[in-house]
Amino acid sequence: MTRKNFNLGRFRFDGQILIGRIDGGDVEVVCDGDELPLALSPEGQELPAKRRIPVDAVEMLPPLHPAGRVFAIAINYSAHGAEAKAAPPERPLIFYKAPSNFVAHGGTLNPNKAITSKLDYEGEIAVVIGKPCKDASLDTALSFVAGVCALNDGSARDLGKIAIGTPGPDATYWPDWTANKGLDGASALGPTITCGPEVLGALRERELTITTRLNGAVVQSASMKEMIFSTEQIIATLSSYMTLLPGDVIATGTPAGVGMARSRFLRTGDELEIQVGTLEALSVKVG
Repeated sequence: MTRKNFNLGRFRFDGQILIGRIDGGDVEVVCDGDELPLALSPEGQELPAKRRIPVDAVEMLPPLHPAGRVFAIAINYSAHGAEAKAAPPERPLIFYKAPSNFVAHGGTLNPNKAITSKLDYEGEIAVVIGKPCKDASLDTALSFVAGVCALNDGSARDLGKIAIGTPGPDATYWPDWTANKGLDGASALGPTITCGPEVLGALRERELTITTRLNGAVVQSASMKEMIFSTEQIIATLSSYMTLLPGDVIATGTPAGVGMARSRFLRTGDELEIQVGTLEALSVKVG
């Protein structure tokens, strides 16, 4: 039986990490243990519920296995490229983020303030892989996707470039992706992974939108039809480099409206919301 859309999450209850589907006010536990890759597989999506726990009794965790991988795409909306003074890349420009970079829905962004004072938001549509994927074609790429979620690609703008040699006006500067994008506690993922034919159909038709709100005001809003490289192109390119595994997350890029372009970085007490289409928004605060 093929399920309708459902929200698959990762939770902590009574000291144990569980995987379950949210059903009304309850979590239907499908895996006792941190088995998100299993639950995302075609077989795992049909697992029966073992028991039910009230949502209010669990702690929500980022829907990402501790050994999982997050791949993100730079400059994938032309308007964002323009505000960043960057020309469109010739192929998807991919970088890596670690699981420890992410906080959960309802959590607090709290990166190391000793090394950055210019933390920025980047709201993104993320897709999650459900089965091993190598050398996918444009026609088959989306068949490897299990679901969709929202992602904030927290970016330390003051760590974005590094001088090769002595810093100064004549120095050569290279991007420092790890420092810029890889700070623990600077990014967010969730609230859950939405799986099912409806959301995957919207992904296939490129009907999903991304909206970012800062303290209630919309600061980013775009359709994935505005992406330079489609989700299919991204998956095909990335899977030509390496095998993608169940639970891998691919963030598909951020649209225009980032704080750097507004000279307005995140501040303590800010409230950030990132919403994919009409799915529940990912909400975090800034510490």
